[in-house]
Amino acid sequence: MFLIKNFLLYLFFPWYRRGNRIIIHKPNGKIIESFSFWGLTVKFRGKNSVVELFEPIEFKRRVFSNRSVIRIDGNNNHILIKNSNNNIRELKVGGFGSNNKFTIGENFYLSGLCFVDFCGLDNMKLTIGDNCMFGQNIEIMLGDHHAIYDKITKECLNISKKGIEIGNHVWLARDVSILKDVTIPNYCVVGKGSIVTKQFYQENAVLGGNPAKIVKDNIDWKK
Repeated sequence: MFLIKNFLLYLFFPWYRRGNRIIIHKPNGKIIESFSFWGLTVKFRGKNSVVELFEPIEFKRRVFSNRSVIRIDGNNNHILIKNSNNNIRELKVGGFGSNNKFTIGENFYLSGLCFVDFCGLDNMKLTIGDNCMFGQNIEIMLGDHHAIYDKITKECLNISKKGIEIGNHVWLARDVSILKDVTIPNYCVVGKGSIVTKQFYQENAVLGGNPAKIVKDNIDWKK
């Protein structure tokens, strides 16, 4: 059965022949390769990229199409989404260059649209920790798409350096934007409509505003 399935993948899916893979981790420890996953559309255009999904996990569907889409244009990218009993409503991921890594931890909750853009960059890392909760209309941008230069020195002023890290048990309220090179520590809350533009290091804090700053510390939250 394994050989027949892999032969069919090789025969009918050009992206599989280019070394791309969708890997499903079953609750019983079994690992299988698949051509699709219910509720999620994966579009491969490059080579040697992997999407790993850990069951149980559920993506919300429309009547005739999937809400969640991952589009991978470059090569050697790795997307890892761990198990979650929560319904992931609408995850849109794209703009991949090459050699990027995107990880979503366990028990992720997404109540509406989350748009992630790697902006065509290479060697970027986006990590979302365990037990995170995202509201509707979340935007995560790993770059600026267009370069800004110093007029005299010609130095690029807005280059992306490290990627984005969102810690464990982080709550992003609706309409939050996360920009390049941001760190949000564990147990933090980001208020509605905030735009986060820098690294933060203090856990158990509320971030808010444009640009976001710490507005309250020593907090905790629960779903």
